[in-house]
Amino acid sequence: MLYEELMFDTSLLLRFSIFKYLNQSTKKVLAISQLSEDLDLNYQQSVIELNEIDQELAEIRPNYETIMMRAGKVNLENLNASIDEYRYHLLKQAVPFQFILYFLNEEEPTIEQFCEKYFVSRSTVSRKIDKLKKHLKRFNIRFTYTEAGMSGDERLIRLALFDLLWLGTRGIECPVNVEPHQLSRLVDSYKDYFPLSRTYFGTQELRLFAAIDLTRIKNKKFVKYDPRYNFLMKDNSYYDFTSLRELIDVPMTTRQLKGEASFIYFLAHFAPFYTIREDQSLKQTLLDFDARQNPVNDFVMEFRNFAKKALFPDRTEIMDDPLVIGNLLNITFGYFIFRQPFPNIIDLVMDPNEKQTRGEYILFQNIQNFIQMAKDNPSYSFISSVHPLITRAFKRLLLPYFNQFPYTHNLKIGIALEHNAIFVRELYRFLEDLRFIDAEPYDISLKDDYDLIISTSSLLKKEKPNIPLYQLDFPYTKSELISLYLDLRSIYDKKNRVYE
Repeated sequence: MLYEELMFDTSLLLRFSIFKYLNQSTKKVLAISQLSEDLDLNYQQSVIELNEIDQELAEIRPNYETIMMRAGKVNLENLNASIDEYRYHLLKQAVPFQFILYFLNEEEPTIEQFCEKYFVSRSTVSRKIDKLKKHLKRFNIRFTYTEAGMSGDERLIRLALFDLLWLGTRGIECPVNVEPHQLSRLVDSYKDYFPLSRTYFGTQELRLFAAIDLTRIKNKKFVKYDPRYNFLMKDNSYYDFTSLRELIDVPMTTRQLKGEASFIYFLAHFAPFYTIREDQSLKQTLLDFDARQNPVNDFVMEFRNFAKKALFPDRTEIMDDPLVIGNLLNITFGYFIFRQPFPNIIDLVMDPNEKQTRGEYILFQNIQNFIQMAKDNPSYSFISSVHPLITRAFKRLLLPYFNQFPYTHNLKIGIALEHNAIFVRELYRFLEDLRFIDAEPYDISLKDDYDLIISTSSLLKKEKPNIPLYQLDFPYTKSELISLYLDLRSIYDKKNRVYE
């Protein structure tokens, strides 16, 4: 389930969907009747929700000018809040988000105090967090109420909290109450371990990770050291387990200190963070995973040998790319440690039910076949409970490198424009730049063989009602060609989906 579906009730989700539609429109003025038709709403419902959005935008921006116009229209030029800002504004009204921030920021949180603070009943809280509760159950995380909070593996709780807070704020505000100077000291002390720190948004993510760690430690919610870290961290001078004591003003035992320090280092290795080939932390990762015999490195090495033959026979160098290797190691390490599903930000923003193209399907099947065989190897027993998850993660990582075109069908486009080279040449040049298009002058004898007809006349709509028609009007603009591209891409994706 996508993030907004987890966090918003029906009313908030509808307003967010409408706002997102408005924000993505290329028009300056939009008819409410058009919005109603596109979003399958009745007209009166659209007007009510738009007025709600209008009032909320005034709360976000004090100098805001209304988007509502006369004659049933909306002025999109006055839409001066971003999607992130509006989402965050709605989240502050959403019970799941309110509850998370409450138990993170209060010293002695209870469900009774939460209900009193936000004027809701306990039954309302239970009902509105039900979708989120079911999502977290996949990771063996549960909400608690006597002491308001979460129970389960503390590492998984912190990963889940990060995903839920980051996707709600996207760095525009830190919703966790921490002392700024202490937060900056912690980030500065450990940033070199994290490839995140090399990019602007990565730095914001790192600060939120650190803020959550500080808050949970302050609330005496500690992580434990995991012996599965040993091959990477034990007796490795790169990982310092003592300096954390000077950075956090909460008394910790030696065991608690080791657990908290190890979790910081684990955070640098649980997801495919690497995007910069010359990153020093990537070089260190490759060195450390190769220094001692371990099933993570062995598994990745065996997969790379397989992929060179089965996936990239003409470009074997892809599987020797440090970026690819580092990310494969990180993905595998996360599942080696947890051996169960763990919170993954990608699953909250990518539709899991989206149909695959033929190329994606071929890639997925090849990876799946390898991992199905590998899981029977006693050396790789750690993947037996998570092999579908590793398969999907590897596919997502390698898809941009994989040549899908041998497994796809191009679109056949018929051009029915005035017979004049000056008219048609620019359109043909545009279509020739699209690798997935075969364009030719429309031939009436081909009957229904075209995926799309591009014409300057609606005449063919009557003659060929079963074939989609895209109508251009001279002189067409670049923005019309952008719209044409979006239509072409949509038709191409539908044509190449796999429905097994």
